[in-house]
Amino acid sequence: MTKAVVPLEDRADKTTRERFAEFLRIYASLNTRLAYATDLGIPLEWVPGYRPPDPTRRRGRARRTQPTGLEWLTWCVRNGFDSFVDIRVEHVERWLAELAEAGYRDATRARMLSAVSAFYRKYLMREGLAEHNPAALVDRAAQHLNRPGGTPSQTTMWSFEACRALLLAACLLADHRRDGPRDRAMVEILVGTGVRAEELVGVNLDDYDRPTPGGSASLRVHGKGAKDRLVALAPPVADAVEAYLAVRLPPTVPALPGHTGPATREPLFLTRTGARVHVSHVQAVLRRLCTTFAPDPDAPPPRARWLRDLLATERAAFIAEHLAPLRDSIHPHSARHSYATHAKNRGAEARQVQKDLGHTSLSTTEGYLHDAENLANSAAHDLSPALHRGFPTTTTTP
Repeated sequence: MTKAVVPLEDRADKTTRERFAEFLRIYASLNTRLAYATDLGIPLEWVPGYRPPDPTRRRGRARRTQPTGLEWLTWCVRNGFDSFVDIRVEHVERWLAELAEAGYRDATRARMLSAVSAFYRKYLMREGLAEHNPAALVDRAAQHLNRPGGTPSQTTMWSFEACRALLLAACLLADHRRDGPRDRAMVEILVGTGVRAEELVGVNLDDYDRPTPGGSASLRVHGKGAKDRLVALAPPVADAVEAYLAVRLPPTVPALPGHTGPATREPLFLTRTGARVHVSHVQAVLRRLCTTFAPDPDAPPPRARWLRDLLATERAAFIAEHLAPLRDSIHPHSARHSYATHAKNRGAEARQVQKDLGHTSLSTTEGYLHDAENLANSAAHDLSPALHRGFPTTTTTP
């Protein structure tokens, strides 16, 4: 940025960069900070806790880091606004119109407007740097930013049979791939609880608890806004986690010279090098399951004899039938929609499903006071056994 956007007359001891960092620290999650910084136009190197990715490593689809020139802060600078006090609702609407002309989707414009509104509401107004929130005055309906009631979500929901196919595919490949037990456990938790992919890879070894061998287990996940919650793992899901733990190798990370701080918590899911699994790996696992059992028509036949024999079975045909439509578009977030829908269809209370998913509409206090009740009543106990009907029996050693 070439000129200051936030007025500094009242707080001359703070730089523009420090003010933006102060706002972003409101959010405990680094992913949330990066999302707001990207939409607002704050340079990523100004984001607290951000580390540039290693250019020598390929880690899935890269985050959009190149500015488009239409981010809010960039737009304000280009239009001569030195202070947010001067911004009025008509300026925000003009910015939204330029986004629409540039081809931004309505959902993207709505998200960017929400970022601007949060910047005003949670920081500028509280710091006395703005008297009102012009983003809150925008008529979202007129801007086509509100989805009409009853409109289905654009996120693809997996059918009940597709969920079964994903779990069965992960089960059949678990013993044939080096990371098969780990990947199966990840898919089981994703489908069987509806947790976010970020929550899945963020769990630590001591977050998992199974008091009774062969019984249910629980997993503490670290959700948005630094809100932890317990999710129930039905016995089939816990069995898959136990099978992974039986072959899981502890990380071998050497101590750093002069490191005297507290030891970092050990991740539950590890890469082959002992590092925490990255969120992009979750989607890669799902896509690999689809392409293995429902390969592209032009793909060469598999070389391994065991895989050719497996693909010739009736189970493989069932998997291929239901995973082929998902091959090119599968995404981990669909697991949340699928969990909610199928659990509700099977008679789960809507409020309990919301607790399982950790939706922000639930109060933090209620979530912590009723953890034990939530685990006992979780829809996972009914949904997971149904998904695993007819699976090969898995035995684990306590």
